[in-house]
Amino acid sequence: MNLTSINFAVASHAGNNVSVNGSRLLNMYAEMQPQDSMVPVVVYSCPGSYKFTSLPDGPVQGMAVMDDLLYAITPRSFFRIDRDGSYTDLGSVIFNSRGCISTNGIHIVAVDGNRGYAYSVAGGLIEMAGEGWYPANTVTHQDGFFIFPRKSTGQFFITNLLSIDLDALDYATAEAAPDDTLAILSDQRVLWLFGADSTEIWYNVGNVDFPFQRMQGAYIEKGIAAAHTAVKLDNSIFWLGNDHVVYRTQGYGFGRVSTHVVESEFLSGDVSTAYAYSYEECGHAFYVLTIPSINRTCVYDVATQLWHERGHSVLGRHNSLCYADCYGKHFVGDFQNGNIYVLDNNVHHDNNDALVREAVAPVLHNGRNRVSMYGLELQLNNPGNPSVSDFSGEHFIDPKVSMSFSDDNMRSWCQERYRVFGKYGQVLQRISWGPMGQFVQRHIKLRVTDPVDFQIACFFAKLEYND
Repeated sequence: MNLTSINFAVASHAGNNVSVNGSRLLNMYAEMQPQDSMVPVVVYSCPGSYKFTSLPDGPVQGMAVMDDLLYAITPRSFFRIDRDGSYTDLGSVIFNSRGCISTNGIHIVAVDGNRGYAYSVAGGLIEMAGEGWYPANTVTHQDGFFIFPRKSTGQFFITNLLSIDLDALDYATAEAAPDDTLAILSDQRVLWLFGADSTEIWYNVGNVDFPFQRMQGAYIEKGIAAAHTAVKLDNSIFWLGNDHVVYRTQGYGFGRVSTHVVESEFLSGDVSTAYAYSYEECGHAFYVLTIPSINRTCVYDVATQLWHERGHSVLGRHNSLCYADCYGKHFVGDFQNGNIYVLDNNVHHDNNDALVREAVAPVLHNGRNRVSMYGLELQLNNPGNPSVSDFSGEHFIDPKVSMSFSDDNMRSWCQERYRVFGKYGQVLQRISWGPMGQFVQRHIKLRVTDPVDFQIACFFAKLEYND
């Protein structure tokens, strides 16, 4: 009996569609291959992490980069973190929630919805206060101005040019709809004002009295569900809409990027505390969206237009709260403590906790006819190559992959069957499992927890279709 190639997971498509699809990728993502390749898709492991430094206070509420130096803010302090991981406490703060940080190259400004702080090398750290200052959920920068949405109003206010000084008269109101302005983000020299129910676009017209003006006709009848979900990526802005749909800007319009499955499984409940960040690596641009209310993280890959999941083996959701690109590294701050980690594709654990890679294939079936399965074969690409910083610091021996299957729409799974795969340095490996009986429809799950690389290239089965 010949081996037949079967489709494997390229995205997370479970949700309400388990019986018709049910695929899932946890800490794995797909990459499309050239047309003349042996397979159209290879599934790769997501990056693991290692600790870069540990601040004495946490969580890490936000990070920023100015003059090629990394800065971070925690509930009680503002820090500079140097290239070797050492840090300097630059002053005390009261910062009670995930913040938003922006810089104009001279100042760093951070807000948390109640307080605001500004830092410069020359002037040190000060709290934003006085006439013209109001609590703000976000801060952005454009053309030398810091711009803030005034909390619980439709107004926004700005600093003086190339300054953190404020004038009580330097404000305007998003007037197209009577909703509060929750977030403002500058992208390609236009301001996007995200309200609870609508979005407006403003731009700098250079007026002396107030430089920004609403762009006529540029109005979107979609708001934002959580202020910290609006981030820049791939020359556009991604955000979680007030209708629990993820959108991206397209010129001065917008388009939907979330799927019905993502919306039903991740976004149908309380998303008011959701947050996001973005980063790019190896030709992929990722929008990383965490929903604390359900303790899960879903990720959109612009390169493939597919979603996958990321998670921590102990915590559930991914443990990153904020992100910064500095010193040639991808830094994330922990949502529980003062740890700052480096995301690294050559690391296959989460700061010495297991990095669980899980892939569930879409449902295998032959209509309503029974199918006999006489074997499975998995071909791995670059299998088993250990992390450069494994738990022991040495090469990991005899890594294992488990296979299990479900014939009842993933309500229950058979006992896991383990196979050793890939000694250190092997480039290609095939592993197989024996007969697995008959089914009408079946989901197959692969799972790896050992700190080694895991890349799925091909999946084959010996099948007999019964009439």
